Amino acid sequence: MDAMNVPAELALLLETWPQPDHDEQAFPFVTIDEDGYPHVMLLCTAELLATNDRGAILVAVASANARANLARTGRATLIAADGAAAHYAKLRVRESEDHDHFTIYTCQLTHYKRDSLGIPLRPMDFHATTEIAENERWAGTRAALTQRCRDQPDSPHF
Repeated sequence: MDAMNVPAELALLLETWPQPDHDEQAFPFVTIDEDGYPHVMLLCTAELLATNDRGAILVAVASANARANLARTGRATLIAADGAAAHYAKLRVRESEDHDHFTIYTCQLTHYKRDSLGIPLRPMDFHATTEIAENERWAGTRAALTQRCRDQPDSPHF
């Protein structure tokens, strides 16, 4: 499959920063375990970012299981929603960068589907707190994602 640019609708959903005491979107991120079953984890915008040229999605993953799955298969699916549509993004890992408690994956979009029947959707969400931000090390993951975004080549395809 050829790489695609990240649609603006999806990129915009990944740009915000989780605010303490606010409800924030939780994004299911699905890898495939060694037995062939889906392994689902929930990420937030502190762990996701589209590159400036929208040529890739950067994903910070702390889960040892998900990292092992990505090392083995190099594939994942990201699910997002806004009020009007669900967004399904099939991703292929192009590069990875290890950090102390997480790995950043540079993922190319290989397939994208915007799914809407005109039915209003409510994204899966969670109530962000300062404690969650500290426990999940959001400041560190977002700083690493932002730096990685700055380091990306200008070309939309690697």
